[in-house]
Amino acid sequence: MLERLDAVRAIFNNLDVIVWAVDSGGTIVVSEGGGLKPLGLPPGAIVGQNFYTLYGESSDGVNNMQRALAGETLVVQHSDHGHALESRFVPVRGADDAVVGVIGVTLDVSERLRGQAELREQAELLDLVHDAIIVRRLDGAITYWNRGAARIYGYSREEALGRDVHALLHTAGDVEEGRRRLLADGFWDGELTHTCSDGRQVIVATRWVLKRDPDGGPPAVLKIDTDITARKQAEEAEARRQQEIIRAQALAIAELSTPLIPITDEILVMPLIGMMDSMRAQQVMQSLLAGLASGRGKSVILDITGVPVVDTAVANALLRAAQAARLLGAEVILTGIRPEVAQTLVNIQADFSDLITRGNLQSGIAHALGRGGRKGL
Repeated sequence: MLERLDAVRAIFNNLDVIVWAVDSGGTIVVSEGGGLKPLGLPPGAIVGQNFYTLYGESSDGVNNMQRALAGETLVVQHSDHGHALESRFVPVRGADDAVVGVIGVTLDVSERLRGQAELREQAELLDLVHDAIIVRRLDGAITYWNRGAARIYGYSREEALGRDVHALLHTAGDVEEGRRRLLADGFWDGELTHTCSDGRQVIVATRWVLKRDPDGGPPAVLKIDTDITARKQAEEAEARRQQEIIRAQALAIAELSTPLIPITDEILVMPLIGMMDSMRAQQVMQSLLAGLASGRGKSVILDITGVPVVDTAVANALLRAAQAARLLGAEVILTGIRPEVAQTLVNIQADFSDLITRGNLQSGIAHALGRGGRKGL
């Protein structure tokens, strides 16, 4: 029997626990375990001493012991010699069901409590971050939701925990691509649109990081969202402003490149300078017709002295402009045809038979004045 007791003591004394027993009168009958050493007590050192005398009549330990002797099983945390301890009190009943003593196990939980305190501190630090920090399982279920997430999305931690993150936030964006890259590379960066509790939509720059459990547990995903809605809106506004500037500049350039100058009330001159292409030809047509429609022009002089190349496309554009002007009752006079241009027009067989042509702007103006008189000059 003694050999068995010695074997049991040896087992307990090699474990970081304290196993103890107290009889109904408060006498300590068992005190074993390796957990006694950090408290400065060898195994069995306090056996035979009275629990109440050892810990004081008014201590919490005595109160807990009295509750256990009254038949209550309890687990309490306390401290001794600077160590945080957790003790379990279990009443022992005799044959008549009366409590004849208490047995217990005490564990040193200092490291566990320090770890919990560190986790709380880390959680508090994460709550100070303005970004949304979310931890979820691969199936999307949220397991952590910081204050930043609550601030951005409007859902409290209690409302978010356990919910599918994409269902909760009505995620819009390339989520499938994100999942594929996450599983392939262990992370993914992108932009998503989420819907808040009040219906507002926010654009976030998001980063997903896959955390695999080395013990074989289910992997988790860390999701960090930065609200970039204001930045994106500012960028879009700036892009729209730039487009407006470009359009305004294009209109200004078009007006400068196709000016329509009134010589008299009935004579308009459009000097053309530079290369002509389809867009420029369309601008000539629009400017010419707009000028004729808003005024009383009877003669329009198209001066091509400054056009270096006149090809089939340019010739056709000039002919179309002349035809459109005639539909509005105006005569079109083409001036500035240089010898090389005339040769080109002959080679491409351009038909200018319906146009009045003059060698230079001066002779064109003279013709228009001779046709309509000198009124308004």
